[in-house]
Amino acid sequence: MTWEIGFVFVVIAVALVLFVSERYPIDQVALAIPVVLLVGGIISPAEAVSGFSNTATVTVAAMLILGLGLVKTGVIAAIARWALTAPLGPPQMRLAILCLVVAGTSPFLNNTAVVVVFLPVFLSLAYQEGEAPSRYLMPLSFAAILGGTVTLVGTSTNLVVYGIAESHGLSELTMFSIAPLGLVYLAAGMLYLFTVGRWLIPRRMGEADLSGKYQVRQFLAELAVQSGSAAIAKSLGELKWRERYGVSILGLGRGDRSVWAPGSERRIVEGDILYAQGTPQQLLTLSRRERLDPPARRAKSAIDFISENARLMEVMIGPHCTLAEHTLGEARFQQRHGAMVLAIQRHGITMRDKLESLRLAFGDLLLVHGPVPALDALAEEPGFVPLRMVGVPVQDRPRALVSVGILLGVVTAATTGLLAIMPAALIGVVLMVFTSCVRLDEIYSEMDWMVVFLLAGLLPLGIAMETTGAAAWLVTALSQGLGQVAPTAVIAGIYVITALLTAVMSNVATAVVVAPIALFVASQLGMNPYALLITVMFAASASFMTPMGYQTNVLIYGPGGYRFTDFLKVGTPLTILLGILTTLLVPVFWPS
Repeated sequence: MTWEIGFVFVVIAVALVLFVSERYPIDQVALAIPVVLLVGGIISPAEAVSGFSNTATVTVAAMLILGLGLVKTGVIAAIARWALTAPLGPPQMRLAILCLVVAGTSPFLNNTAVVVVFLPVFLSLAYQEGEAPSRYLMPLSFAAILGGTVTLVGTSTNLVVYGIAESHGLSELTMFSIAPLGLVYLAAGMLYLFTVGRWLIPRRMGEADLSGKYQVRQFLAELAVQSGSAAIAKSLGELKWRERYGVSILGLGRGDRSVWAPGSERRIVEGDILYAQGTPQQLLTLSRRERLDPPARRAKSAIDFISENARLMEVMIGPHCTLAEHTLGEARFQQRHGAMVLAIQRHGITMRDKLESLRLAFGDLLLVHGPVPALDALAEEPGFVPLRMVGVPVQDRPRALVSVGILLGVVTAATTGLLAIMPAALIGVVLMVFTSCVRLDEIYSEMDWMVVFLLAGLLPLGIAMETTGAAAWLVTALSQGLGQVAPTAVIAGIYVITALLTAVMSNVATAVVVAPIALFVASQLGMNPYALLITVMFAASASFMTPMGYQTNVLIYGPGGYRFTDFLKVGTPLTILLGILTTLLVPVFWPS
């Protein structure tokens, strides 16, 4: 082993640890990799930035923009609204048909965006049927993942492997090259989900009432501002009760009216009734020090979350949300949105204390209370996914059919061989922008740039593995008797390694690491290189065993009330089933 090979392996090991630990965002780690390799003299400056011009990176970015165009013109929302009212038969049949709709959309759009749009729909259907959300959301996520395996542009993973294949002169893959196996995957997966999987998916009803789900009502109190209180004539911003006592003022009653989510400039007057949230000890300390007492002769509590002017809303931190990696205090959430976060739920754990300093993450659920107009505006803001609230009407742009026509044109051109996937997608992007299906500011602010930067940072790692001989050394060291191994055993081995890696880290990162190794294995055994590359594609998408294996799983984790073991229980048999199908069918479709 040369020092260059050792250096590459150290970089891979450190990157894997950081990917799994999630100490830093994965795209941040990915961008550091080519810099470290460049400083170490492993790759040239041109190779360090080659990821940005790679066919896979450009194609992924273009397809994400095309998908964003369909979202912004209201095409996906229209399908989702149809799903709520269409006469699709009994509940089980309705769920199966909607999963097929999701699976039919995912081959051409970013499946995370598809799940974001359909998540509230599936939740609403579950509540309509009196069924547990957990029974509806796992099929949603898994159907989106399975649908993405049907085309070469269905997932960023497929495009990464496609880019690696092209860089090695393997240019025979087209839009629907993997469709035969992808359709088998989809059929087997759907059959599993509605038979054995249906039996394994947990039924957790949870709380129908949001205040009960987050247990906030028991942490509320009414406090009257008495004569002589130090709070009189001071603003809430000056009092800083949230910082000093950990108590939040949700609203106040003054005379015959209530004011919800009062701003920091709101001044307290004698006789105000404050609707305060905090632990019993925090509320007791506040009332004692500030001379605030329970109001006298009030027969009924005025703390009613749902009223004509105010309500509760459950919202998720989704992709592109500006709150991710920030705290509520840093974002000045209450001042900006005119609403207050009462509780935060992460991985099934509810937090109600010190919310201002909690750093938020993708997939967090926020319980928000405030005036109806403020919540309506929050629901429309990019990055927030409203889960349970009164529906906000979606305004479709008058170009929905144009965006659909552009996407169909891209798919047709790439499928017929008229154009390669990348130029077809780029032409589609230009048409989307110039027909105003999507605006440039929306591309800048709402596109999933994380995937683009992740690809751009990781692809040079594949170059380093090849140029230093690290991939060849690894194959030789691990399997001296590789020549005696049957092709089906090799395919099974590649599948198992890839599926295990993608369960604990990004599937894109897994594909970048495993694909060069798969190519060297194929060259040593004289196997069809496409056979092993396709195996990597499908195994990297088999992210069913853990909630962090795929973004769609992260999205459903909180709303479905799942536990980590639920994904192991339901996803492991599905991963094994698809592994068996891959081992048996890849040699049939791509014989050596």
